Amino acid sequence: MLNRSRSTVLFTALAALMTVFLIIPFFLFLDIPVAQAVHPLKGTFAVKVGNMISWLASKNVIQTVTFFLLLAGALDGMIYGFGRRARSILLLALAPMAAMLIGDELKWFFGRYRPPVFFENGSYGFTWFSSEYMQNSFPSGHTLRAFSLASVLAFVLSRKKYIPLIVAVLVGISRVVVGRHYPSDVMFGGFIGVTCAVWGHYYLFREE
Repeated sequence: MLNRSRSTVLFTALAALMTVFLIIPFFLFLDIPVAQAVHPLKGTFAVKVGNMISWLASKNVIQTVTFFLLLAGALDGMIYGFGRRARSILLLALAPMAAMLIGDELKWFFGRYRPPVFFENGSYGFTWFSSEYMQNSFPSGHTLRAFSLASVLAFVLSRKKYIPLIVAVLVGISRVVVGRHYPSDVMFGGFIGVTCAVWGHYYLFREE
């Protein structure tokens, strides 16, 4: 158990370090050029597809899914015992819930301008402590929800673990394509989602 605890901490530290080293150059040099490159896509078929993909990880969809998963996991545990199946179902609910809670607080704390604000008046960066939608870009909520669910599914599925992760990546890309997020927002969201899934798995399955 001690080795697993250390490996989980090490994974988190390395993932955080890698995320920081990716976010900094994107924030300083690449976020705006990418946003400018996708901006002309506004109103095109690509954006319509992006919106459909984004919908898969919208807050209402994920909250509804996690609510029923939480009920299913609790009932399964009470009736059949909290074995691997019940804990897997609960993890599918708890990881996105934790990611959403953390993500909402970080969005408020950083208060980062969304791309539309840049194209409207040139504002870019952080305002700090803002609950305004157009100042809640960092991290991407859709991405953290998608990656938290996808990472849990990768843990619990016996085969084709890569499919949910591919869907999560597509959700992250869609947020940039539709012009709602910068790439660094997506990277941070992915890190939060994966980390919540990893730590949730550690706590629920550490006895195995």
